Amino acid sequence: MEREKKYSLFFSLSPILYLILSILFFRNIWIVPYPHPSALLVSGLLSYLQRYNRKILFLQSALRKNFFSVLPAMEILFFVGLLIASWAYSGVLLTMMQIGISIIEPNYFLPSITIVTAIAAMVSGSSWTTAGTLGVALMGVSKYLGFPDVMSAGAIVSGCYFGDKLSPLSDTTNLASSLTHVPIWTHIRHMLKTTCFSFGLAVICFYILNFFVWDPDLQKVIPSTIGLSELLSQEIVYWKLIPVLIVFGSSFFHLPVRVSFLLGIVSAFLFPIFETGVSFGMFKSLIFGYQSETGNNTWDQFLSGGGIVSILPTEILIITAVWFGAVVEGFGYLNELLIQIKLWAKNQFDILLSTMGISFLLNLVTADQYLSLVIPARAFRTLAVENQIPEKDISRALEDSGTITSPLIPWNSCGAFMAASLGVPVLSFLPFVFFNLIHVLLSVSVLIIQKIKFKSS
Repeated sequence: MEREKKYSLFFSLSPILYLILSILFFRNIWIVPYPHPSALLVSGLLSYLQRYNRKILFLQSALRKNFFSVLPAMEILFFVGLLIASWAYSGVLLTMMQIGISIIEPNYFLPSITIVTAIAAMVSGSSWTTAGTLGVALMGVSKYLGFPDVMSAGAIVSGCYFGDKLSPLSDTTNLASSLTHVPIWTHIRHMLKTTCFSFGLAVICFYILNFFVWDPDLQKVIPSTIGLSELLSQEIVYWKLIPVLIVFGSSFFHLPVRVSFLLGIVSAFLFPIFETGVSFGMFKSLIFGYQSETGNNTWDQFLSGGGIVSILPTEILIITAVWFGAVVEGFGYLNELLIQIKLWAKNQFDILLSTMGISFLLNLVTADQYLSLVIPARAFRTLAVENQIPEKDISRALEDSGTITSPLIPWNSCGAFMAASLGVPVLSFLPFVFFNLIHVLLSVSVLIIQKIKFKSS
């Protein structure tokens, strides 16, 4: 009986094993341009063939459900490509970079951008809006000052997800609250202690990292060497910040993110229209991205980007993740794991740890953070009631894993979005997302310690 149980658990976990082996294969042995989409396709196919005799209707249903769950994220990615292109074309990004360079003290750059993006995400209620706008400009400032892209991206993602997690305007915060029937402010207050502690540790880590990375002598050389010293000497056109204010200001009116981005695109293009009129270059930049032609290659890299074409690899990555997740869910792998975990969970701490574990697993296999909140909330609802677990503990566990781990997975819609917006692969900035890593480690450690104390008493 015990052998059959282990045998069943092994086959339930086999899709994850196939995925890990496929990623290693396509990244190290047969190196391909897009290893993660290739790995998701292959591991999904192997998992499908392993249970080819299952009804195809289950797979079709899971495919349909997973696709429509990530469709909003794919739409927003589409608008982000357009937004970055329009802001680069109209000079909005240049203005944001000029302001950032003039006011941010390099000695405190990494902790500063962590705090700034945290405030912006808390105000807007969206980590995506913050990363797709302010984050893009801060990456340009980072390059100008000579900070490694991976560290700056890690600081930005850390700030974005701290602010998003504690914002009453955040969709994931409201979703976790509603799923567990916990008032939104009760939910936020219950998360404050551990979340703020983790963020404080992250800011300290970024300050220490900044101390070792920042070289004042190097910063004096970089701008003059690459011809960017002229950037500070140009007059700052403050009225080009209007699209930024529109995007963030629309959050107060609870407008959908895609509507906010659309307003940001239209308002940005009004500047070149009033200056030179409508041109073919505007439409070309929306498709292929804006290409700066200043004559300086490094400066052109800073001021170029965006466009639909630049987003397509990310969209393909999400689609392949939908395929993999549909096989795992439609052919029963996920349900079998849930059953095994329910049998293992004996007390409230096991249930909370299981909630976090399943949330992370769903982020891994479904590519959608909303499913990583909805499915565990429903799956463990009965167990939580039977063990008299406070609903606010369940809501916090959902966010501690489902929300926080979503940008740490390359093919998850959140990770793909951050990588596309900031121009840094997820696995590259992953070691520097200090807030997310510290917070998950802290949350799990607290539950394990409580479990040990519970058993000993």
